[in-house]
Amino acid sequence: MVKAVPRAFEHTFFRDDLLVPLHAHYQAHTSTILIRITDFLAAKYTTVGTLLGLAPTHHIIMENLLIGKSSSNSKWETYDLKPTSYFFPERDIADGRLTSQETKSKLADKFNDKIVLTRPKADAFLTQLKTDTALLSANNAVDYSLFLVRIANDSNAPSSPTEPPFAPPSPPTWRTGIKSQDGKYIFRAAILDFFWAKHKTQAKMMTWLIKAWNLIDRQGPMSITTTPDEYRERFLKMCQDMIEVKD
Repeated sequence: MVKAVPRAFEHTFFRDDLLVPLHAHYQAHTSTILIRITDFLAAKYTTVGTLLGLAPTHHIIMENLLIGKSSSNSKWETYDLKPTSYFFPERDIADGRLTSQETKSKLADKFNDKIVLTRPKADAFLTQLKTDTALLSANNAVDYSLFLVRIANDSNAPSSPTEPPFAPPSPPTWRTGIKSQDGKYIFRAAILDFFWAKHKTQAKMMTWLIKAWNLIDRQGPMSITTTPDEYRERFLKMCQDMIEVKD
């Protein structure tokens, strides 16, 4: 998967602050749920598009969690999840009437279900999430999300030769697919979009703006203006609340 990183405060944070510790984290924690980023690309030459801000100058290449979808007949669902208890101006000012539905549709998704796991799998998942988010918090990152893929487990259903049901490769991991304890689904998960850093100028300006807004309309922090530790706490609680333990 190729993702543009067009804003300078994001790609300079990734290059100057996060790249080295992230690489070390990948090596030390092979079961990490942080998305695998394989390449960081920058435009070698200046063009009219980059000068005018019409074309991004930087891209990342990362692992594709949807690999296998095009060759299976199973139902795939994706969720981009963040804590929804924060102040989102698009949603919370005038009950969202001042913003288009298209803009509001870009806000974080809601997962109104449970991931059913055994106690050992649930504990291992949450422990790894704590380890991964500790790295992000230590580097001042906020506003990251959990990308969750849910695949219907049709392993017992009849299939066509061209489009068989999805079968996760071994060994089972959150990258390849974890089967839920109730047998209904296969899940994949990764932490994405960890490019917003609290010490960058853009984040400082937004924090000041929201603090000024809260003087007249107390809505609390946004996910991009809270502290890294506070965001991590809400993010982990969101992930824990999605899990149902069933042995």
